[in-house]
Amino acid sequence: MLSLRGIGDAVLSILPRSVADMSYWRWFNRPHHPFARILIGVFGLALLAGVIALGFLALVAFAVIGTIVAIVRALSRAATLHPAPPRQPNVIEGEFVVLPNRTASFKH
Repeated sequence: MLSLRGIGDAVLSILPRSVADMSYWRWFNRPHHPFARILIGVFGLALLAGVIALGFLALVAFAVIGTIVAIVRALSRAATLHPAPPRQPNVIEGEFVVLPNRTASFKH
């Protein structure tokens, strides 16, 4: 069983011991050994290069697949197009409605 003195000592060991300790920002505790720092830096650069390479490969894959799809669609449209039937010059093509031939009465 812990005494109150033991709990107090545990709390005091967590708290900073000086103002300099409080103002030191520890985002990532880097190792002190120079070889370990170099090794972590090289590993980070290799990881960054791998992510960039995968992104570039994905971009190339999307471009190739998009080009193939565009070519296939263009060829299928060219194969299914039928020549238009000959047009007669006195026929108006389109949708239209025939209106009755009566004039509107205008009363004042």
